[in-house]
Amino acid sequence: MDLQHQPWTFEHSSTEVLLVSISFYMAAIVGSLAGYFLVERYEKKPISKVYLVLSIVASVLLIALPDHIASVAFARILLGLAHGMAYLVVLIHGGEVCIKELRGLNMAAVNLCIMIGVMTHGSLSPTSTYGQDIGTNRLVGILGLVYVVLGGFLALFLTYESPVYLIQRGRDAEAIQSMIKLRNESTESWEIRNDYTEFKTMLQEDEETSPSILQDGNTRPLLLLILCRIASVVSFNFAINLVRLNILDKLFGVDNYSFSAIVVLTIRLIVGTVFLFVIDKFGRRAPMTLSTFTSGFILTVLGMIFMVADHVTRDVLIAIMLTYEVVASAGVTMVPDVYCSEAFSTKKKAFSIATTQIVENVLQIGITAIVFNWDFTDDAYYGGIMLCCGVPLLAMAAIFYKYLPETTKMTIRQARTEFSKRGEIVFGGTKRPQNFLND
Repeated sequence: MDLQHQPWTFEHSSTEVLLVSISFYMAAIVGSLAGYFLVERYEKKPISKVYLVLSIVASVLLIALPDHIASVAFARILLGLAHGMAYLVVLIHGGEVCIKELRGLNMAAVNLCIMIGVMTHGSLSPTSTYGQDIGTNRLVGILGLVYVVLGGFLALFLTYESPVYLIQRGRDAEAIQSMIKLRNESTESWEIRNDYTEFKTMLQEDEETSPSILQDGNTRPLLLLILCRIASVVSFNFAINLVRLNILDKLFGVDNYSFSAIVVLTIRLIVGTVFLFVIDKFGRRAPMTLSTFTSGFILTVLGMIFMVADHVTRDVLIAIMLTYEVVASAGVTMVPDVYCSEAFSTKKKAFSIATTQIVENVLQIGITAIVFNWDFTDDAYYGGIMLCCGVPLLAMAAIFYKYLPETTKMTIRQARTEFSKRGEIVFGGTKRPQNFLND
């Protein structure tokens, strides 16, 4: 979105506006580290209250003082802290409480929610410049407050502690009760007993390893997940987003970002929702590789078109741009969250995920700082930006094709073993009773 045209930026230097803009990402780095510290020591429900309070205060600030740079900066810092903490905690908690048949759906939904929030903000951004009674920040604050309060209320009744966390602390009976509630069972079923045994075995194995994220075969999954995060950022960042929105607005003949952002939001919402229901059927590796490759290919082609071609048919260019939104929505931004929830051993998971998120935020800061003052109404920048994003995606797609494992319908114990490539996958747990097999 074009931050230069929002009221809080008026009479302030571009450097000040840039610092406020990237303050969210800087705070998210701190939030990830805070989440790493807290998630190892406290239960999830108390931690969730921390980032809920931060989000509520930030939303109230945006509602009360939407046009003051100091309040906007403080609100963005609070939101960044909340985002960094919540993102890490949700990935850890979700991976440990979801059954293996639905872990892909649930964890991919995390990124879809984030994407919807980002694109919704982008589609609202012009309201402050067209004589509306309500500004962008105030509207975002109102929406944020409604969703945070609603989410916090639901969390009070629907948040159950991770069985992995409970077993780690010798609270096995509570772990089984938590699994019964999470799966909406009335008694302990065979599946619950089997998963409990699997968690117990996994934790016993992890006790023999070092907490260092660079030992015990953790370097391989860590590097792969960092690459996945980089691919996600390269396909969706400040520069490439402004290029895409500007091109679409010119093609559609509109003078603001609202229409193109709404089109992109609609496509990503539809495709992303469909993707949720196929990721546990068709796997993680193929969608991640294919989405990365096709996104890079389209950006590379578009970059060459804008650098070389004198004229391209409007309908053809629109079709190519919208195709990019479709393919980029079907893997490259969503699968990394799924992989993060299942790639690391218990003792290394929190810091490993925090590391991947720090790399992601640092990259967002770097890209935003480099291009912040560029004139994106000038299409002379478009070809170079798209090539700079497209070519690395093609290279990363080749790496993903060769090295990413397929972890669909594996337990988190089996998935982390497959990622680290340390021996054969062990299908642990208890044996299914004979009378169950005969039924």
